[in-house]
Amino acid sequence: MGALATKALRPVKTFNIENRAHKLISKEKPTPAPSYPSTLEELKRVREVDPNIDEKLDKKDPGLDLRLKNVYVTSFGRPEDDVTKEIKNKSTDRPLPQDRKLIDDFDFGLKEPDKIPHGRTTLRLVLEYLASHQVNPEEVTAAKIAFEYKMRENDVETILKYFKTYEIYVPPTKNTPAQFAGPSKVRKQLYDTTRKQLGDTDNSKENEKPTTKTTSTT
Repeated sequence: MGALATKALRPVKTFNIENRAHKLISKEKPTPAPSYPSTLEELKRVREVDPNIDEKLDKKDPGLDLRLKNVYVTSFGRPEDDVTKEIKNKSTDRPLPQDRKLIDDFDFGLKEPDKIPHGRTTLRLVLEYLASHQVNPEEVTAAKIAFEYKMRENDVETILKYFKTYEIYVPPTKNTPAQFAGPSKVRKQLYDTTRKQLGDTDNSKENEKPTTKTTSTT
């Protein structure tokens, strides 16, 4: 709709445009833009102080030109070439890296410290003993975790109370039942499988009875 209105009004806007342009240009002095009230008040104040301010601004001031000739700039610093050479020499002590490959992303979004002070822990270690505690809470207690990872026992108890590892719930379908997937679930399955295999091995050894041969003499 706007494009149609523009096309319809275009002949009206361009009617006799050349003559109108020449008429506007031929004016002796164009109409000045309106001034702000504050500007008008300032001009009025200046004209009251100096009524001939307009004539002074239009004329050339020889005294001002003479003072401008006496203005010069003196540099007291070192030349630019010496400063540039010094910067280049400093850059050789700290060269740019030659390996411009992208840095690999960290596992948990940040670089883990190389040395962990006593009483502190990292996200990786938290996930480790959280998963171990969820698999076997009776054996992996807060006291053992605090002793192994050099932490305060009350801090470990707080972590075990308020933090859990994420697990994925897969809803059931027609062919498969519902399943859980996560670090603790996988480790628990591995733990149960390993314990079962060890138990079966021990039972098989116990069930093996020594066989004795009997000979009869006639």
